[in-house]
Amino acid sequence: MLKIPQITPTAKRLDFLLLAFAILLPCSAATPAVTPNTATLTTLYNFTDLNDGAFPEAGLALGNGGSLFGTTSSGGSGWGSVFEMTPVKTGGWTQTTLYTFTGGADGANPIANLVIASNNVMYGTTYTGGAHGYGTVYQLAPGGGGVWAQKVLYSFANGSDGAYPDAGLALASSGILYGTTYGGGSASLGTVFQLAPTHGGWTEKVLYTFQGGVDGANPLTAVVVGSGGQLLGTTSQGGSVTVPAGTSPCPSNPDNTPCIYENWGTVFQVTPKGGGVWAESLLYTFLGASDGGSPESPLILGPNGVLYGNTFWGGTPTACSVGEYPQGCGVIYQVAPPTGGGTTWTQTVLHTFTGVSPDGAHPYGSMGLNTAGALFGTTFSGGANVDVCSSESYTGCGTIFSLKPSKTGGPWTKSNITVFPGSPGGGSPNGLLLGTGGAMFGTTIVGGNSGGYGTVFQMTTGN
Repeated sequence: MLKIPQITPTAKRLDFLLLAFAILLPCSAATPAVTPNTATLTTLYNFTDLNDGAFPEAGLALGNGGSLFGTTSSGGSGWGSVFEMTPVKTGGWTQTTLYTFTGGADGANPIANLVIASNNVMYGTTYTGGAHGYGTVYQLAPGGGGVWAQKVLYSFANGSDGAYPDAGLALASSGILYGTTYGGGSASLGTVFQLAPTHGGWTEKVLYTFQGGVDGANPLTAVVVGSGGQLLGTTSQGGSVTVPAGTSPCPSNPDNTPCIYENWGTVFQVTPKGGGVWAESLLYTFLGASDGGSPESPLILGPNGVLYGNTFWGGTPTACSVGEYPQGCGVIYQVAPPTGGGTTWTQTVLHTFTGVSPDGAHPYGSMGLNTAGALFGTTFSGGANVDVCSSESYTGCGTIFSLKPSKTGGPWTKSNITVFPGSPGGGSPNGLLLGTGGAMFGTTIVGGNSGGYGTVFQMTTGN
C-alpha cells in the first residue's frame, strides 16, 4: 500500500516559514462557523516575530495561579521562546516573554508542550540546539524580580541516548521526567527515556530503543504514566501487520496473497520489570486504512484504562482528494484494555474526518476529556474552503470539535464548535487546554493580525 509520509516537524516549520509572506494579508473569504453551542472565539494575543516569538507549535499549560504558559518555535532571537499569558482582573490578558533561546547550548526550537510542577517550575524540550545540536531537556524556574532562570538538564548527543525530542514530558510523582525522542537510539529511530534528579544533577537513562520493525519507530508524542507505573505512547511510523486475503481491509485475489500493512505507527506501553529493566509491548498497530494511521498527538488515559487518541492520516481512502491523499483525513479512536481474562486490546474508531467543508481534516494537538466523557480537540486543516494557512495540500485553517459518547452505547456524535478563518483569527491550532465554565485555550501556528505569526486564543461555549 502506498504510504504518504507524514510531515516531519522540521518540514512543517519550514513550510510555515515559506508561507509567512502569503499570510501577511488578511483573509475575508471565510468567516467562523459555529454550532448552536453559542461558541465565541477570542484572540488573546497575536505574535509579532519580535521579542515575543513566532509560530507556536505547541499547546498551553495551566500554572498554579491561573496563568497560561507556552512556547514559540521561532522568533525572539530566532530560536524560539517561552511565554506566559496572565489574566487581568479588569479584563483581558497580558503576554510576557519569560525566556528567549539563543540556539546554542541552551537549546533551540521548542515545539512541545510544557509540564509544570507544583512549585511552578516548568520542564520542556527543544527539538535542536544544546551542547551537541540534537535537542535538550530544560527547566525554567521563577526567581526574584520576575526573572526566570533557564537550565539545561540534558543535551542529546544522537547516540544511544536519542536525538530530536519532538514531544513534551511526563512528570511522575517521584519527580522523574519521562519522554521520547524522534531520532537517535541504537537504530536511529527514536527512544523512550527517563531523566531522574540526583544530588549531582540529572541522569538520563534510555528505557527502550525503537528498531523500526513491528515495535514501531519515530515517536512524536509524549508518554502517559499509567496507574501501574507503565508508560503509554504512540509511534508515528513503524509497526507491521499481515492480513489474509479476503479479510478486511485486504481484498480477495486469485493468488490468495495476504496484504502487509506497515509503517503506519503503533500504540505501545513500556513496563518496568524490576532491576531497572523495562519491556515494550504493543497494544495496537495501525494499518493506515479505516482504523487510521500515523498518530502525532498524545494519548489520553480515560476511565477504566481506556486510551483515546487521534491519527493524522487514515480513515476513508476516498477522502482528502484535494491534497491527493488516498489514506484519508485522520480519525479519533479509542483503545480499550482486554476484558474477560483476554490479552488483546480493542481499537475502535469514534470518528472519521472527511475533509469536506465544514468538517475538519487531520486531527492534531492534544485533546481534552471532560468529566462527562466528551472529547474536545482541533484539526490542523479543513473547515472552510480557503487556502491561506498552509499549502494547497491542506485546504482550510482548522477547526475545534467536540465528540460526545452516546448514552445508549451507540456511535459517538461529532460537532464543530468553530472553524478557524486564518488571518486575522488564527489558523492550524495545536490542540486544547480545557478550563472552567466551558472555556478552552490554545494556540494557532499561523494567522493573527500582526503578520500571521500565530495566536493565543480562548474559546467559550454556552454549554
